[in-house]
This record gives sequence, structure tokens and C-alpha cells, in this order.
Amino acid sequence: MEAVDSSPDQKVGEVTVRITNKGAKACSVTGFAGVDLKDIDGMSATVHRGGEQPRITDLKPGDTATFSISYRVDFSGDSLASPTDIIVTPPNETHSVSLKWPAEALKLAGPYDGKIQVHPVGCCHVVEGVSA
Repeated sequence: MEAVDSSPDQKVGEVTVRITNKGAKACSVTGFAGVDLKDIDGMSATVHRGGEQPRITDLKPGDTATFSISYRVDFSGDSLASPTDIIVTPPNETHSVSLKWPAEALKLAGPYDGKIQVHPVGCCHVVEGVSA
């Protein structure tokens, strides 16, 4: 897994998490990943789910699925939200993976609330010029 900044412009914040099937067999994934943002002070907050309907995504060995985290961008410079890590629990899994918040991501407007959303896992699309 890896997290990359995928903000479409300087007004909308978005981070995309890519999940690659490293196994020897095909697998399926559906639903929402569990996502917590860990802040610079060590506190964490759960990210709310978006309203989209999840679909089943089949992944052959080497295929990649993605999901995104969207958020409001801080233009004030006063935001108290400074995520350092993304704690991800993939759909239908019980173990979590810690990923670094992308350094180039736009500043997140705090507080951590329902305006920060995780969207369901989807398959095989291009994220800001990066094949996923």
C-alpha cells in the first residue's frame, strides 16, 4: 500500500491510497477501508465514510485498486489538523497498515469531522498521471 497526493487543484484536497495484490492468486475487494488519521501530537481520528455505493473489484496478481480520502483545504493557516500518518484497515481485514501522510498534500482544514471522507475501493484508474 502507498498513499499519494491526488488533489485535482489547489482548492480540493485528496489523497489516494493504492492497494496492490502481491499474492499469486486473484482476489476480490469491496467496500470501505477503515481509515484513521494520526496527528502530529499522536492523537488519531476516524475518517467518516462517503455516501457512494461500493462495488466488487476483482484483482489479478499485480493489479492495483485505489480509494481516496477527500477533505477541505486550509486557506487560513490556522488549522489544528496536521496529519502525519494514515492508519488503514483494508475492507474485510482485521490488521492495519500505517502509511505516511503525503508531504506534498495540501494543508487539511481542521477539525477532523464529517467533511473529511473516505470513499470506497475502486479499480484500476489513473490517479494524477499515475497508472493505478
